[in-house]
Amino acid sequence: MTIEEARNIINTDYSEVNAANNIFLNTERDVPFIQSEAMNSMRGIVHGFTTRLGGVSEGIYESLNMGLHLDDDKSKVLENYRRLGESMGFDYTRISAPNQVHKTNILDVKEEDAGDGISRELTHFEIDAQITNVPNIPLICYAADCVPILLADPISRVVASVHAGWRGTVQGIAAKTIYKMINDYGCLPENIHAFIGPSIGPDNYEVDQTVIDEIIKCPYIDTSQENLSYTDINNSSDVYVICHSGSYLRDNMPEDYIGITQTNKGASFSIFRTVRFRNRYMLNLWSLNELIMINSGLKFGNIYNSRLCTMKNHDLFFSHRYTKGRRGLNAGVIMLK
Repeated sequence: MTIEEARNIINTDYSEVNAANNIFLNTERDVPFIQSEAMNSMRGIVHGFTTRLGGVSEGIYESLNMGLHLDDDKSKVLENYRRLGESMGFDYTRISAPNQVHKTNILDVKEEDAGDGISRELTHFEIDAQITNVPNIPLICYAADCVPILLADPISRVVASVHAGWRGTVQGIAAKTIYKMINDYGCLPENIHAFIGPSIGPDNYEVDQTVIDEIIKCPYIDTSQENLSYTDINNSSDVYVICHSGSYLRDNMPEDYIGITQTNKGASFSIFRTVRFRNRYMLNLWSLNELIMINSGLKFGNIYNSRLCTMKNHDLFFSHRYTKGRRGLNAGVIMLK
């Protein structure tokens, strides 16, 4: 894929009040990377999501594979890191690169963690989110269909990276990271911005009933019947299942709900749709994570969604489902300067 073709897929062109929501491919240097216009305007914050372009890996890992623990040539992967760091403006040898396992453990990254898993042996295992207020330590999260999320509070100068597959999402990895930013770092939720990176989209993420059951039990959204609604799909027996933000005050409030409450029903989010002829569902991890973050106190206007599907755009991004696991890894990186 050419740079121009990638731009046509990635770049948005919102104007006036919506301009902050623009997503664009930064091609100023050798390795292109995806940025949010809003986050790009924040002083002292480096951020971006990778594509497959600009690296030296070969075969199923072509070309910018960021996965160090796959079967790719490690020297080539490290060269990919070096190139990305040079293009984004960070020292790749200082990246904190823990092992991800679809759990909700969060690492407070300190100066002594710089380079862990990159320039020295990995010591942080089973970590799916990282937070720091230490300058010049890039935080990384990996994905190949899962949802990577970058968080930034430009006022308190705190950043975080989050890896949210469906398991981490329903366990509240994004919410738990936000709460930790608030409780441990003094952030105000209204000052936190979130950038949702390339991941599998709602038209391509087919799941079964067991996944939907776990979503319905997620304590970070109110899935009681009073807070759900349904929208018919034209010329079909299928429906979009809509969950409203927050939990509105009423007599039968859900006991296990964790999140904001309000006096009226909140904004609506389509979290999945039925596919009855297959007895399956199409899951919208983008909306689900947006909803969870709003229920954690973030402003809707401070959440920027790339809406780039890794499976649909498998020539541009690594996709686990499309390749049946024969792939490299995309990455999101964020750092304070």
